[in-house]
Amino acid sequence: MKVLAICRGAPGLGRVVPSLALTQALAASVPVTARFASYQAGARYLAARGEDVVDLGAPDGLFIDSVCPQALRVAELAGQDRPELVLIDGEFFLPATLAHLDVPVVYLANPHDLDGEPTTFRRVNRLLLAHADAVLISSLSCARPALRTHLVPGTRCLEVPAIAKDIPLGHHPCSGQARVLVSTGGGSLGADPGFRAATDAALARVLDVLAEQVTLGHVGKVTVVLGADARLAGTWRHPPGWLQVIAGPVELAGMYPCYELLIARAGRNVIAEAAYCGIPAVLLPVIADPHRGGEQASNAAALAHLPGIFPAREWRDTAALRQTLRRAMSYARREPRATGRRGNDSAAAFVAGLVSSARARHPLATA
Repeated sequence: MKVLAICRGAPGLGRVVPSLALTQALAASVPVTARFASYQAGARYLAARGEDVVDLGAPDGLFIDSVCPQALRVAELAGQDRPELVLIDGEFFLPATLAHLDVPVVYLANPHDLDGEPTTFRRVNRLLLAHADAVLISSLSCARPALRTHLVPGTRCLEVPAIAKDIPLGHHPCSGQARVLVSTGGGSLGADPGFRAATDAALARVLDVLAEQVTLGHVGKVTVVLGADARLAGTWRHPPGWLQVIAGPVELAGMYPCYELLIARAGRNVIAEAAYCGIPAVLLPVIADPHRGGEQASNAAALAHLPGIFPAREWRDTAALRQTLRRAMSYARREPRATGRRGNDSAAAFVAGLVSSARARHPLATA
């Protein structure tokens, strides 16, 4: 199967990793040749992995519109490569650009893209995604695959448990002091400036509380992975010896086995990974963006029922944050990691069925 995957590449990898995970799931059952098209962090990440990737160059705005140079380049690639499947993640104008192609176009959506209060953003998404052949909704709250009828006019929508890439599921335990991994998410491109400020404030508050745990001897090592536009504030601009700082965005998947606890902004991708691999996680819902601020609170609430997930809704309250951190560390010390569900196989079967139907309709095109 020849796949062309177009992934939004900034500010982080949240719209890149699911596409990669889905192509890997497809490759587990049929031979797959995948070419990716992305930009910025996405293009760098895929190139570093050795994937076949075309760097589209950064678009002028937050999204690639249907007639911008990047969109026309994608149309050229589709015409040259003649793929049997086009995957699009995060660029909801592109199905309109590719509507003339006689090839299945599948959009990978977050629930927040389509579901909920009918905001202008969601109404536009629903109209534009009507140009896709199918929509896959990667959902934190979904327990089993379910068709979502009438969500996008005339387009088949399947909601599946969150799609997450392959993650090492073991854990390398340490004796004594805990190791803590902190992530501030991919970044805040296009968000209200208050979202960036709140994220930085959350990080500073977390480091203040972790410093107490280091002094008490409960924590020995802390690694912070900064988002694309994140920064350390105040006294943390000069990190102490127990604190390692990594400029992000970087892939966290290979790091989970080496830490006892994850503390992260409540982005969908990192939550899906944490729930799947079983690392105990303290989630910091940052809700400062007036347009999409509810997403992180919704993400945290969707998995709050899991025993290893600890939403810190009142992270600005140092005492409340301290209590949540202690509960999470206590859990991490006494409970083994339990792996969770993901929707990779269900999504791959759905997509493979679309491709198979297209082959049956147009056998000469795939001969």
